[in-house]
Amino acid sequence: MLATSNEKDLRPTLSLLWLFAILNMVFRDIHEFTMASTLNEILSENINGNPMSETVLLFGAFAVELLLLGFLLTALLPPRASRTLNLVLVPVAVAGMLYIPPADPDDIFFAVVQLCAFAAAFALTWRWQPVQHSNSYVRASHAG
Repeated sequence: MLATSNEKDLRPTLSLLWLFAILNMVFRDIHEFTMASTLNEILSENINGNPMSETVLLFGAFAVELLLLGFLLTALLPPRASRTLNLVLVPVAVAGMLYIPPADPDDIFFAVVQLCAFAAAFALTWRWQPVQHSNSYVRASHAG
């Protein structure tokens, strides 16, 4: 069950949503590699009508790293920083995902699932107000 915005720490839930979106991307790619047409496009260095180059591959690697950082840093950063990261990185991830729109029904299916995961992450993050503790409260709670 997804955590609600009333709970104190949404980092585990948001991190799992990132992981879910990343796994959907990976399995979509694996699914595509089973088709001869995809393999022919890769061999021709022209995918979905876009020429492939070392620069394009570098940008793709950068995009993948952003997704992986979204998963990792959401869990590791303090709550307020995690919230800020998600408010910035989720729209970037969606924009990157839609840069080359899905072309066939199975790609559209995976894209819709990923968009739902990112929309849930953004909505939860938007409503999330991380609890801010004062230093005296933290000291008092550890003293007793």
